[in-house]
Amino acid sequence: MIKPGTPTGLTYCARLDGLRALAVLSVFAEHLTFNEFVRGLSPGMVGVRVFFVLSGFLITSILLQERGTDTHGALARRFFSRRFWRLAPALYVAIILAMVLGLANMTSEWWIHVIYLSNFQIYRVQEWTGAGHFWTLALEQQFYLLWFPLVIIAPRRYLVPVIVVCLVSAPAFRMMIANGGDVFLDVLMPAQIDSLAAGALIAVAMRSAALAWLDRLLLDRRLLIALLGFGLVLLAPWPEIMGQRPASFRWVYAPIFVTLASACLIRQCLAARDGTLGWLSHPVLVHIGKISYGLYLFHYFVPYVWFIYVPPEYALAGSGWRLLRAAIWVFTSFAMAELSWRLVERPLMSRRAGEARKQPDAARAKRP
Repeated sequence: MIKPGTPTGLTYCARLDGLRALAVLSVFAEHLTFNEFVRGLSPGMVGVRVFFVLSGFLITSILLQERGTDTHGALARRFFSRRFWRLAPALYVAIILAMVLGLANMTSEWWIHVIYLSNFQIYRVQEWTGAGHFWTLALEQQFYLLWFPLVIIAPRRYLVPVIVVCLVSAPAFRMMIANGGDVFLDVLMPAQIDSLAAGALIAVAMRSAALAWLDRLLLDRRLLIALLGFGLVLLAPWPEIMGQRPASFRWVYAPIFVTLASACLIRQCLAARDGTLGWLSHPVLVHIGKISYGLYLFHYFVPYVWFIYVPPEYALAGSGWRLLRAAIWVFTSFAMAELSWRLVERPLMSRRAGEARKQPDAARAKRP
C-alpha cells in the first residue's frame, strides 16, 4: 500500500489505464455522437481534464524521481527523448494519413501540428480546425517545456507555490470567458494549467511529509463522492423553470470540480487498499487505456473521411441511422488505434525499454 506522505517510486497501476479508457470514451461521446444533448453534458471536457490530471501526475512523478540523478543536460535529453519517441511517431502517422486523404488542410498546415502549435492555430483562426483535437497534444508539449525546468532546475521550494498559483490563476483566467470573452482562450495553457497542476500536486503530496494531510484528504472516498456530485449538478441540463445556466458554471466551476474529482480518483486508484475501484483494472478497460493515445489521435478524422468518401446514399445521414453510423466510426477508430499500437507504439516502447536496460550495464562495464 502507498502510505500518505511517504516517498514512492513510479510503478505501473492498471487502474490508471482503466481511467484513461473512461476518459477517451468520454471524448468519443462528444465527438462521434453528433448529439447536442450529449455534447451539452461536456463529456469531452471531462475526458480531457482527466487526461491532463493524469499527465500532470505522471510527468511530475517522473521528474521528481529523476531530479538530482544526473546533469541537467543529460536529464533533459533523456526526458524529452522519451516523450518524443512515445508520442511523435504515432502523431506523424496520423498527420501523413490526413495528408494522403486530403483532410484538415494537412498538406499545407502539417508543420503547425508537427511543432505542436495546434492550440495557437485554433485561437488565431477562431474556429475548430479539421485537426482541432490536436490542441490537447500541443498543450501537453508546452507543459513539458514549462515543467521540466521547474521540477529539475529550480529550487524545490518553488514547486508547491507555483502549483498553487496555477490552481488559482486558471479559473480566474477562464472567468474572462464566462464574462463574455473569447471562448477560444480555453485552448491556451493559462486556461488548462490547473488540471495539470492538480496532477502534479498528487505527486508532490505523496512524497512530502508536510503535505501528508492533503494526501489523506485525497484518499477520502466521501470527498470524491461529494466532488462527483457537485460536478454532475453543474454539468447536468437545467429544467426551464430554473432558468438558463450561468456561463460561469460551464467555464469556471464545472472544470474545477472535474479536476478535483479526477485528482481524488487517481490517488485512490493508486491506493492498493481501495478495492472498490478494482473494476477499473478489468482487462478490456486496461487495453482500451493502453491504446487510448491512438484512439484519440485517429477518431476525430473518421467522420471527415466518412462524409468525404462514402456516397451520400450510403452515409446513414438520417436520424434513425445515427447510432449505427456512430458504431461504425467507433469500430474504425478502434481498428486504427489497434494498428497504431501494434505496429508503431508498442514496438518503439519495447525498443526504448531495451536500450534503457542496456545503458546501466554499459556504464558498469566502463568502470575500472
